[in-house]
Amino acid sequence: MAFSLEKAMAARVVLLTGEEEALRGRALLELIQAATAEDDFDLETFDAGETSPASWSASAGTAPFLSARRTVVVRHLLRCDDIATAGWAQLPGTALMILVADDEGGDEAKLRKLAAVRTAWEKAVKACGGYTEEFKTNPKELIDSIRQEATRLGKKLSPQAAETLAEMCGGSLSRSLGELEKLVLFVGQRDNVNDHDVRTVVMPSREWNVYKMTDAAIGGDAGEALRQLRILVGSQAKAEDAAHSRILPTLSRQLRLIWQARVVLDAKADPDNPPESVTRLFPDNPNFAKQAPFVKSKSVRTARGVKLDQIAACFRIVSDTDAKLKGMLPSYTAMDSLEQMILQMVQMVRRV
Repeated sequence: MAFSLEKAMAARVVLLTGEEEALRGRALLELIQAATAEDDFDLETFDAGETSPASWSASAGTAPFLSARRTVVVRHLLRCDDIATAGWAQLPGTALMILVADDEGGDEAKLRKLAAVRTAWEKAVKACGGYTEEFKTNPKELIDSIRQEATRLGKKLSPQAAETLAEMCGGSLSRSLGELEKLVLFVGQRDNVNDHDVRTVVMPSREWNVYKMTDAAIGGDAGEALRQLRILVGSQAKAEDAAHSRILPTLSRQLRLIWQARVVLDAKADPDNPPESVTRLFPDNPNFAKQAPFVKSKSVRTARGVKLDQIAACFRIVSDTDAKLKGMLPSYTAMDSLEQMILQMVQMVRRV
C-alpha cells in the first residue's frame, strides 16, 4: 500500500515504521513539507532516547504561531521503551506528532527487544486513534521498483543489472536506491547502467557475502567459502560478534530457503508457483513462496547441487558451531569454530 499523505495529515499522531528506511524518509519529508508549507517556525524535533513522551505531547499541544499545525518530529522512537501516551487522544486538531521508528542496530537480544518496543508503540498509536504506516517492499515488485527509480534518475538499468543490485543489497530497496545514486554518478553521461558497473561500484551487504559463502561451501569450493568467511569476520578478534550478529543467522536463513527449494524440486513443482500441497510444509519466515524471483532462482540453483539429507547435515553443523561459540561444546577460538563449520559443510556436500 502506497503512503497516504492525506490520511497522515488528517491525524494528530503519525507513526512511520517498517524496514525500508528510504521510503520512510521520503514520507517524513513529504509530511514536514506539507505541514510547514507556510513557515517552519512551528516545527520541533526530539530524540526519543534523550526526551520523554510527555515532552513531545506538551510541545505538540502548544498553539501554533505562524502555521496551521504545530509539528513535532520524534526520531529514534525505539530508543524509548516508556510507552506513555496519556492524553494523546485529546491533542488539539492543530497538533501533528510524527514518530519515526528509525533503524537501530545491536546483537540478537537487543534486536528482539527493539522488535517488542516497536510492537508496543504500534499498539499505543492505534489505541489513541493515530495513523501508522509500515514501509516494506513487496519482494515481487523489488526489481521493477529499482528500475523505475533508475528511470526517474535519467538512466536505463537492465533487468540483470537490477537483479544483481538487489542481490548485492540483500533485497533491501532502501540500500538499492542509495547504491543506485552512486551508480548514476559513476557512469556519468552514459545513459545506461550495466551489470559490470553494479559489481564494480556497489558495496556488498553481509547477506551477499553469506550467499557467496554458502554457494561456495555447497558447491564444494572450500577456498572461496573460507575467503568469504574472512571478509565477513574482518578480524579474529571480532569473530564471535560477527558469528552471532551476521553469519549464523543469515546462514541459517539461506539453508532454510535452500531446503525449501529442494523440496520444490523433489516434488517436481514449478518454483515460481509451487502448489499448496508443497507450500504448507514451509515455515512462515523465510517462506520460499513469498520471496523475490531472484531469491527463488538463486535458491533453486544452489539446491540442485545438494540433497535433503545433506542440507539436514549442514543444519546440524551450524547448530553445533553455535553451541561451541556459546561454550556448550568443546572448541578452540571462535574463528577456528567458524572455519571448521565451513570445511565440514564442504566435506558433507562432497559426499555422493
